[in-house]
Amino acid sequence: PEETKGGDGGGDGGAADGKGVEGEDTPKDDGSGSGSGRPGKKRRKDDAENDADVEVLTLFATGREGVILQDTFPLDGNLDALMALRVPRLYFVTKPSGGGGERRGERAGESKGDREAREREGEPTGLRRLQSRPLRDFVGLDTVDAATRRALLDFSYHLATGNMDEAYKAVKLIENPTVWENMAHMCVKSKRLDVAEVCLGNMGHARGARAVREAKGEPEKDAAVAMVAIQLGLLGDAARLYRGCGRHDLLNKLYQASGQWGKALSVASKHDRIHLRTTHYLFAKHLEALGDTKNAMKHYEKADAHRYEVPRMLFDAQDLDALERYVSGSNDRDLQRWWAQYCESKGDFKKAVKYYQRAKDTLALVRVFCYNQEFATAAELVLEHNDKAAAYHLARQHEARGNVRDALTFFERAERFNHAVRLAKESGFDAELMNLALQAGKSTMLDVARHFESINQPRKAVQLYQKAGAMAKALDICFRAELFDDLRGLSEELGDDTPPEVLTRVADFFIEHQQYDKAVALQVTAKRFNHALDLCMTHKVTISEEMAEKLTLPRATTPQGKTERAELLRKLAKCLKRQGSFHLAAKKYTQAGDKLKAMKALLKSGDTEKIIFFAGVSRSPQIYILAANYLQNLDWHNEPEVMTAIINFYTKAKAFDQLAGFYDACAQVEIDEYRNYEKALAALEEAVKYTTKSRGAGGDKEMRLNQLNHRIELVQRFVSARKMVKSNPEGMVKACTALLDTRDIESSIRIGDVFALLIEYHYAKRDMHAAYRLIEDMRERNIIMHPYLDQEMVNAIYRAVGIEPAAVGGGAGGADEVDDEIDEEEVPDEPLSDDDGLM
Repeated sequence: PEETKGGDGGGDGGAADGKGVEGEDTPKDDGSGSGSGRPGKKRRKDDAENDADVEVLTLFATGREGVILQDTFPLDGNLDALMALRVPRLYFVTKPSGGGGERRGERAGESKGDREAREREGEPTGLRRLQSRPLRDFVGLDTVDAATRRALLDFSYHLATGNMDEAYKAVKLIENPTVWENMAHMCVKSKRLDVAEVCLGNMGHARGARAVREAKGEPEKDAAVAMVAIQLGLLGDAARLYRGCGRHDLLNKLYQASGQWGKALSVASKHDRIHLRTTHYLFAKHLEALGDTKNAMKHYEKADAHRYEVPRMLFDAQDLDALERYVSGSNDRDLQRWWAQYCESKGDFKKAVKYYQRAKDTLALVRVFCYNQEFATAAELVLEHNDKAAAYHLARQHEARGNVRDALTFFERAERFNHAVRLAKESGFDAELMNLALQAGKSTMLDVARHFESINQPRKAVQLYQKAGAMAKALDICFRAELFDDLRGLSEELGDDTPPEVLTRVADFFIEHQQYDKAVALQVTAKRFNHALDLCMTHKVTISEEMAEKLTLPRATTPQGKTERAELLRKLAKCLKRQGSFHLAAKKYTQAGDKLKAMKALLKSGDTEKIIFFAGVSRSPQIYILAANYLQNLDWHNEPEVMTAIINFYTKAKAFDQLAGFYDACAQVEIDEYRNYEKALAALEEAVKYTTKSRGAGGDKEMRLNQLNHRIELVQRFVSARKMVKSNPEGMVKACTALLDTRDIESSIRIGDVFALLIEYHYAKRDMHAAYRLIEDMRERNIIMHPYLDQEMVNAIYRAVGIEPAAVGGGAGGADEVDDEIDEEEVPDEPLSDDDGLM
């Protein structure tokens, strides 16, 4: 139900605009005490010890929003309970003066002297008193009129509900800073920056308003709200906000500004390490201001600022003994070097040397020793540590004293060759000058080379010009001074950047001295490719693959350029072919676009795999025929892939005459080598097939077909006879006899195979006389028997007819025939020319 609108106060509560304010004291723990000012029935006797844990809560009771917390604060130690609420104040009952665990007559927080004075005055003890305090939003405004009180109560209610706009409207005409401060506190909780700025302005807090405006530039809203909290003194809320939005850098600054250096260092070490050294440095400054130099030094070291800050701090304190102790105990070389320089400036060279040694500053030690005329010690130090800067300083000291050789030695050790060369030239030390110049830079080399040229020492001048990259000048001196040995060495370093006229001049020199390979290399470098190829052909200079690539012009875009490139490639390929570099020649012919000559070069190389590959990708009938003709010279019968390639190439080239001839050759090989008449018959049939497809002249074609058909007929007759050995022996004998009587039978089948078939048949039937007659017939025809007949069978036949094999020369067709040797005509190997059949 809606509350009744009250007046300006009641005995234990007040209300405005239907809102009631209630008060109660509530322990933070789960104790049973609660109510409107009275302790709970079950409050323990030791409540006096737990008073610090009791809080007072002020609440709004509304019909729409329910119960809303307005404020909470702990109950003071001298108060016992909340008695009443009358806006704008809360009323509390104090503890009795003698209770709550105190001795009788004592008051909370009262000293012994005050208690005794009160007792002397006769004031009674053990009394309770009434004490009041204003509500939070009425602090400093408890004497205002009723309208202002109503406005403040509305303000407090709207703050409790978080309605900042209504809260601002309720009190916008009130000028009391306390109201605006309370409202600003709520702005921190609700994160209303716009209202917070207005509150700070009404509070007259100009510095805070400016700080908040600047903080609004931060990307995180909580960072700006935290600045409002800082201006209101709510450092805990500010820290919480900074931590929540991850701005540990601003949290670090907050802790620094509030003097919480331990927390600042903890945040920096865990979350803000980029500012860790800065935090240590600022803390060290803080400690220094407090006079704590010992801890300040530690934090300066952690900030890596001790090299400057610690000496400054101790100098300002005029504590040089402490400074020396600090430097002595430190291992920092920069710090020890600085102290050594300080001692040196004071003339304490002994102590300066000590600290320079600890700092390992060789240059400074050499400087001190030279100042004290201890040059031997300085030289030993330079040689021991090989310090270039120290060596240079010692060299300048020797030069100033006129010790030229020592100065040159240490200039060289310091790698200051320009100074060494200058001093050697001035002093006439030409022997050392050459060695020094070779180690110096190009400009110094050129200067010394000109010096040697001027004093007529050309060999040294050439060496230095060459080292400095002035090849043209070095070559010119070689020609003028006729230094041919040096010229040969220089030619190996000539490159594309050398002027063509210089390269040509050196090449002519090598031609005169019959060093053609070097002359060719120089002509190639000078881009005189035709001259280089002429030299290679004339003087048989071998062209390597690398040189061949250099002799190949890049692809041209103009017709003239393409023509020149092709001509040069053909000339190069021809030269390579003469030298036997057939693979390179084929490559260059291919680049020139002449695939036919490329194939001819490959055929001379004998590389079957590349020949087959190149023919396959060229797709040229002529190349197919060339490749197939070459492959026929190989062992194609035992290499099926070669035989397949031959047939494919002839087929692709539509060279049916050549393909028919190949099948004819296949048939002859099957007959002569393997006695396989079935395969021979199949090959002859293929030969007829492709001869029919050929485009030859009519008369020749018909003649070849007739010959092939005649051979096929004879082979078929013999194949049929072999098949009749078991099924029709008499028919086989008749067929073979007819074949033996046929003229020109040797052009188709081997007559020895016919005799062998008959003899083996009669031998199997034990008709030795018939077999003997056939053997004699073979002897009369001068047919060698051992390729066709088994020797044991022949001997058995002779013995069966009463003839000893020895009487007829072992039965192998006569001793003369067996022992005769066939002289073969040796045909010399001649290289194929471009006009040969294969090429």
